[in-house]
Amino acid sequence: MTQMDPAALAYLARRDVSAQWRGFLRALLETLDAHLDRNTRNGLLRAVGTRLGQAVPLPAAATLPELEARMNAALAELSWGYVAVALDETDRSLRLSHHAAPAVGAAGDEAGEWFATVLEGLYAAWLAQQQGGGAEGGPQLRLVRHEPGLAELRYGS
Repeated sequence: MTQMDPAALAYLARRDVSAQWRGFLRALLETLDAHLDRNTRNGLLRAVGTRLGQAVPLPAAATLPELEARMNAALAELSWGYVAVALDETDRSLRLSHHAAPAVGAAGDEAGEWFATVLEGLYAAWLAQQQGGGAEGGPQLRLVRHEPGLAELRYGS
């Protein structure tokens, strides 16, 4: 996939959240932050992403391009942007670059990084559904970079 200008991605991410949900999501996040510490809140958001990944399962993919295509088909149904999946041979991990995720900021999180935590759960569920992905003590998924319009995740040991 071609790279887009980060400002354009951030604009599209903000624009793609309908007005009827923007205020609700902001209030929900601010309520969670008022009642939960950051780790507990993030655990809950990750669990929501995991639940969604289980509700929208991906069939097993034989290749990385096939996995990327299946992820992008599911993301398109959700209007949640798109992902590029690449193998990083130096540390034997998968790099997932998620572009144009819906962006709703909240107090203390104006960039909407909370959504990247939901994506962690979503992608972890999808990768666990793939051959060898659900092994106990196996590879872990974690957010390594976030900026408006872009979340980069690493899946590996």
